[in-house]
Amino acid sequence: MRFPILPSAVLATLLALPTVSPAAPQKDGWPFGATTAFEKRDLFNLGPLGAKASDEINGEPERGATGRRSVQLDPGAGGPDVGPERLKIEILFPGGPAATAGLQVGDVLIGAGGKKFNKGSFEPLADGIVKAMSDTSDGVLKLQIERDGKKENLEVTLPAMGKAFSKPTTDKGRAPVIERSLAWLAERQRPDGGFPETLGGATGAVVATSVAGLAWIAGGSNLENGPHAGNLATAWKFVVENAGKQGPLPKGDANWNQENWAWVHAGIFLGELYAQSPNDDLESGLETVKDGILRGVETTGGFGHGPGGPNALGYVELNIMTGLALSGLGMCQRAGLEVDEDIVKSMMEYIDASSSGGGVGYSTNDGQVGQGNIGRSAITWLGYRNLGLGKSKMGKSLGSYVKGNVDAYMDGHASLMQHILFAGVAAQAQGGGAEKSYWSAIERDMILAMGPDGSFQPRPWAESISMASNSDVSFGDVWTTACWSIVLACKPDKEGTRGLPVWLAK
Repeated sequence: MRFPILPSAVLATLLALPTVSPAAPQKDGWPFGATTAFEKRDLFNLGPLGAKASDEINGEPERGATGRRSVQLDPGAGGPDVGPERLKIEILFPGGPAATAGLQVGDVLIGAGGKKFNKGSFEPLADGIVKAMSDTSDGVLKLQIERDGKKENLEVTLPAMGKAFSKPTTDKGRAPVIERSLAWLAERQRPDGGFPETLGGATGAVVATSVAGLAWIAGGSNLENGPHAGNLATAWKFVVENAGKQGPLPKGDANWNQENWAWVHAGIFLGELYAQSPNDDLESGLETVKDGILRGVETTGGFGHGPGGPNALGYVELNIMTGLALSGLGMCQRAGLEVDEDIVKSMMEYIDASSSGGGVGYSTNDGQVGQGNIGRSAITWLGYRNLGLGKSKMGKSLGSYVKGNVDAYMDGHASLMQHILFAGVAAQAQGGGAEKSYWSAIERDMILAMGPDGSFQPRPWAESISMASNSDVSFGDVWTTACWSIVLACKPDKEGTRGLPVWLAK
């Protein structure tokens, strides 16, 4: 039994914080065609071409709609995720490869790289992009389009990434992609160390800053060395100063406190940073974050969006948060801070009571027990390892589940990017077959998520289409870019200059 799909406005509110701050105006509509979180369009990104498209056959989810919709990913929700056979161009990146080649809004993309989209668009489009960008000089991707009912061919010139990009998920293939995405994040960091508030006010900004910080660390920077040492120096201070801050909350009986999201992400970020750049100020900040995490635990041992009782849907705990809290506390403990063992024990008991076969359920509420998915299970397994409990009975059970389901990131709930992130980190922590399975499954999505500017863009998926709301789109491309950057760079290299060895418990 799957956790019920929520109305779009409710889900977006519950996922972070209820306040939505206007985003900066977007030139020519890129990347989301709107200026506020709830107006952004949920479109398919066409990789580094610099174009976004809708499903011409099934249409685009209606912005502002609530509840379920019948629109499905081609060939249908529950079927293979192959992509629409006809992609209608909706937004172009100004001056990007597609726009420069003459692609126009309203064109319909029906083939790429000499292959028509007879069985979906994702594979042939991703394959064509990789082939073109693997050249030592700028490569050409041939597109088949329909314009005003007539078929035409178009040649798009893509930047060269070198021969190593022919295998884009290998260490050498990923390297130039990581460098570009980390630089993109650095360009968007504010002078105060944070990022613009998109969804969730201060809490959302703390989460975005924490994942961006983890990305910079994974890419080889700390407070003393690396190209993003300065970014990290302001980022961690922003996180400590703003975690726990919230604007005015909606009135009523429901609990709208969402601060736990900020504390748990801050714990993982600061714990990793402290391991590489220990100092007294950072240790004091980590202590503050640890206390913030501990304040969020419920009497059951579970965690909700924030302390204060039932939320708008009448429930408190959700285990994606409990798993994140375990990981955050584990990072604090590995930094030498004292963590209350009784609280950790109660958290583990709650996880065990809500889970089955290593798959972590949503909560202990009726109908929400034992509904494992890879996002919840992966972050919980990482938390067990961070706390030194990976070899416990539950730790082993979690590890087995992750190994067998690491490629099932499309079966998650609420935020597809969260499942991609946690599955990717866990896969590389396990190594071996789990790592191979993950990269084999995710390569296509990684290529299509790439933007021409170094960013990574979110995509529609079965749940976002059925709900006409995509949480990743609401969070924005800083969130998506930082998460993808972590996935690409988190595995420590042999030289010890890159990766997230503490979070991966290496």
